[in-house]
Amino acid sequence: MADAASRRIAFQGELGAYGDEATGAFFGPAVTRVPCPTFRAVFEAVASGAVDGGVVPMESALAGPVAEVVDLLLEFTPPISGELRLRVRHCLLAPPGHTLAGVTRALSHPQALAQCAGWLRGHHLQPVPEANTAVAARRVAQEATPGTAAIASRAAGERYGLTVLAEGIEDSPDNATRFLAVGPAVPPSLGARWKTSVVLTLDNGPGALAGVLGAFAARGVNVARLEARPGGVRAWDYRWCLDVDGAEDSAPVKAALDEARRASTSLQVLGSYALND
Repeated sequence: MADAASRRIAFQGELGAYGDEATGAFFGPAVTRVPCPTFRAVFEAVASGAVDGGVVPMESALAGPVAEVVDLLLEFTPPISGELRLRVRHCLLAPPGHTLAGVTRALSHPQALAQCAGWLRGHHLQPVPEANTAVAARRVAQEATPGTAAIASRAAGERYGLTVLAEGIEDSPDNATRFLAVGPAVPPSLGARWKTSVVLTLDNGPGALAGVLGAFAARGVNVARLEARPGGVRAWDYRWCLDVDGAEDSAPVKAALDEARRASTSLQVLGSYALND
């Protein structure tokens, strides 16, 4: 395994994106960041060994799970090696000389637009989806279209020479995104709390899901997240994604997983990893 300074870690977007910031927070400033155009490209780079690992956004505190990333995790099943909760503070950015009063439309990633939806409505700005927040900032800087601004980080604005017209425009002061580190590269220890991620399928009989959840409840193991995704063996079958508090090798989690495995038609542990809150 490469040392920290020579690791290559992929993220979706461009330099200055929140994924770029999360990569540095996970692996340190010396890590080599590898921008990828899509989330699928991140997973493909990890699967092929072209990079040592990847960083992807799993869930927004305001807009919910990133469905594409959840589905790619289930398709590629890379090991999950860490979780980071990044405080996200959005800025409205425009080329020098522009004013907030002159802006009519804002470009950004759909998740960022959703996180700022109330502010955008209040200022009568049209949301325009873009591939990534940093991509939006670069496009606004290059095209300098009158009336068009970007929603991205202050760091992205500095990188592309944009002016901050408004800062902290997210609708909630608690806005944050949960990023995962995927692949063989394990981030430095982030904290004492651990989480284990599982995907399983059920026979859809009465009480099947209750049997699985009961296995954890009976041992005092908290199920922190439960999500159903399509893609079972038959139409209308689902894969169930669970995050439970605790390490896989702890006695309560291990016993609960053993019982849940007997109650499921399939069960796979995607990763057991440290958290950084």
